[in-house]
Amino acid sequence: MNLLRTISIFITALYFILGSSPVFGQEKESADIHKTRSSATINGQKYYLHTVEKGQTLFAIAKFYNRDINDIVIDNPEAIDGIKPGQILKILINKKKVNEISAIDTTNFILHKVEKGQTLYSIGRQHSTSIDKLKVLNPELKDGLKVGQCLKIPSFKKTDPAVNTVSSNPIVNATSTAVGIVDTVAADRNSLGYNNYQGEKKDEYNIAFFLPFHADEANAMDVEKIIKGDQQFSNKTNVALQFYEGALLAIDSLKKLHLNAKIFVYDIDDKDSAVMANVLKKPELASMDLMIGPLYGSGFVPVANYAKEHNIAIVSPFTQVNKILFNNPYVSKVSASVTLQVEQMAHFVVDSFKTQNIILVNNGNAKEVTFFNAFRNTANADLLKAGVSPADSVRIAFGSGNTQSMLSTTKVNVIILPSNNQSYVTEFISNLNGLKDRYKIVLFGLQNWINYDNLDFEYLNNLSLHIPSNTFIDYHDLSTQSFIKNYRAHYRTEPELFSFQGFDVTYCFISMLQSNGSGFLKDLANTNYKGMGSQYSFSQFPADSGFENKFVYILKYQDYQLIKAN
Repeated sequence: MNLLRTISIFITALYFILGSSPVFGQEKESADIHKTRSSATINGQKYYLHTVEKGQTLFAIAKFYNRDINDIVIDNPEAIDGIKPGQILKILINKKKVNEISAIDTTNFILHKVEKGQTLYSIGRQHSTSIDKLKVLNPELKDGLKVGQCLKIPSFKKTDPAVNTVSSNPIVNATSTAVGIVDTVAADRNSLGYNNYQGEKKDEYNIAFFLPFHADEANAMDVEKIIKGDQQFSNKTNVALQFYEGALLAIDSLKKLHLNAKIFVYDIDDKDSAVMANVLKKPELASMDLMIGPLYGSGFVPVANYAKEHNIAIVSPFTQVNKILFNNPYVSKVSASVTLQVEQMAHFVVDSFKTQNIILVNNGNAKEVTFFNAFRNTANADLLKAGVSPADSVRIAFGSGNTQSMLSTTKVNVIILPSNNQSYVTEFISNLNGLKDRYKIVLFGLQNWINYDNLDFEYLNNLSLHIPSNTFIDYHDLSTQSFIKNYRAHYRTEPELFSFQGFDVTYCFISMLQSNGSGFLKDLANTNYKGMGSQYSFSQFPADSGFENKFVYILKYQDYQLIKAN
């Protein structure tokens, strides 16, 4: 862990300890603060010289000067151990402007990223606008249309009521949803006694986060040892802080779209049942409009049960298992299960390789037969719909030896191994790589494979490995680059995967709450979201269950990098 990340985590943990009120942004009473008249120029930068008075807190001072606590502590390292009366704090006068994620004003225009083969005519037709209007909004078109260019597109207030598109970046992609199916689900839900997500638009919303910060443990740690690397925060603490840092940037972006909300933060671990029980007794919980977390399954279930009892929408950011959806129509799960990943991979294989030699490997592991059956059943059904004869359906191989005997010299050999058995996978790939010069091979595996440290990347590249994934970060995307700059400016470190996930989950669900009110779940199955590291396309079936995100990325190794294939 680098030093800036360590300092950032400690400051955030210290912040939660000092400001122990569950309502983020509300502070305990402190002494009145008056802007100092003292200033100085240090290393070319102008600073206020604020003298701390009795009763003042670091949080209150930062809020008064409209600065982040991180900014003040980095300029005043001694403040990390607390502040005391008489201490002089340097506070930057002219706060540097940073490139923040721009809030898109959808009342004026949306942005369209030009893809290969598109023309002004096709883009105008896609968005129901004229070439002349496109040229007026985009003067740079005088130099011609270029792939990758972002064009402003006139937006219209009237939208298809069956489709809502939410996007944290300016690229809008909407797909149609069958209204009849949605209406049927709503009717079924009504017959089961649910209220079809009745809600209202409010002047202010209440939103709760449940995250395992372990602030008490962080407070007991020695800062010197942390900085030297002799002590480390727990993995759960690191994940929670990264997730929450991304969430705060999403909230900041939504404030520009006039979000008004109280954010409640609860520091709970999924293994601490006593703390969990006490939190669920808090009277303010019943007034929540949205709950995000807990992050992990065992802690999520009791909070989800509470949410169901009080008709509150709740989101599971990480849990993949589907059982959290059963009999609870207020739960949304953004991470697809492994079985769903395999099914979506099967759709991709048939779409891309239906005329090739498709071989599904059975490794004989009874625990993974669900994955094997999911691929076989889905792929064969798709092949049947595509008019492929049963004789050319998915072929079944048992082990690497049997697989080799089925290889074709005239077709692409598409080999699927739906297994998480690391030793088996490693040996299978090694054997398969030895055949790469004699056969054209494309290998499909599972998301966990990229975490195996004993896999040779040369082999993965040679075999054009494809894997399903719930996340993908495109570092070439302009919105992603803007997010990274914004994150660096706020936290003085690099965002990691959990930071992107925190942003996406928070932005998607709070923006829906803001747009549609507390009954926003009734529109969730009609909403498509494209974020920084995730895409969401939710489905609900049966009517008394929760919502599952059905979107899965298919990634492939090409030139020793994982790129998006779908």
